[in-house]
Amino acid sequence: MTNKENCMQLIPDLQFRTGMRLITQKDHKNNESFSVFKTVDFYGREAKEQNARWGLAQWDSGTDLRDCLVGRADGAVTDGRYRTFSYDKAENMMTFYLDTSGYYKGKPAVLGDYWPHLLIEQEDFRYNEWDSKAKAYFNCGCKSIVLSMDIKLGDYSETETDGDWVRAAQFLLYVYAKGINTNDFCWFGVSLFDNRWDKNDHYINYDGGKADASGAMIYLIGSKYAYPGKSLWKDGKPEPNGEWRHIELDLRPYLDDMLRKGLDDGYFKAKTIDGLCLNGMNMGWETIGTFSHTMYVKNLSLVSYPN
Repeated sequence: MTNKENCMQLIPDLQFRTGMRLITQKDHKNNESFSVFKTVDFYGREAKEQNARWGLAQWDSGTDLRDCLVGRADGAVTDGRYRTFSYDKAENMMTFYLDTSGYYKGKPAVLGDYWPHLLIEQEDFRYNEWDSKAKAYFNCGCKSIVLSMDIKLGDYSETETDGDWVRAAQFLLYVYAKGINTNDFCWFGVSLFDNRWDKNDHYINYDGGKADASGAMIYLIGSKYAYPGKSLWKDGKPEPNGEWRHIELDLRPYLDDMLRKGLDDGYFKAKTIDGLCLNGMNMGWETIGTFSHTMYVKNLSLVSYPN
């Protein structure tokens, strides 16, 4: 983390120096269980699971990576066909490639189907390991909390299948708003891409509809706020291999709105924004329907400025 006098980088290990844990598919017949099956290092060193801050989740995206992982000299995590995550150290760039055809196999995506995912995640930022001075930077009541990155849509195609209940490709980033002295939790995020709308508005709801749904509040900032200028669309449709777009968004006003909504619904036990902190995140594809798509992200950052 970068800790300067007036700001702090909240996301640990943005250069993936501690390695990445690879996580199995969820076992929907066994209490949604999953496990770590391998730890990889992008710097050519021995990877140690206990040190790795990052995980790679590949929920419901076809054959488990545990059974089809292909070794690559450049450190990319891939099955050689359907899924690839890689990190380019020179460019500070992540690549997320997901082809869902291996899951759907020509069948429609019907109501109740699971959504193929390819996500990087940190379950928490180890908030409780920091001293009280550092913890203040994670507080949702900080003066400003700025998310920034450069992002570009790479190759992109979708296959229209008769009977699809919905055909949706989303690239999302969530940070976890958690109670400091309560068990509050909210999936608080930003819509970075959605194939159905160029610039969508907020999505505010509660996680449900699947056996593994958390029931937690979802507050997703609409992409029209992330992209006040040009987005990842052009001429009314997603723009494959277009230009890089820069995102710089202060999350604080949306955190206040999240709290108001949650209090109105009787959801939050914390009564003020200072009762919540940001502790954990995930980012990547969540898709239903048959797609082949790549997203590039570089210079990811989440910087907090205290009161």
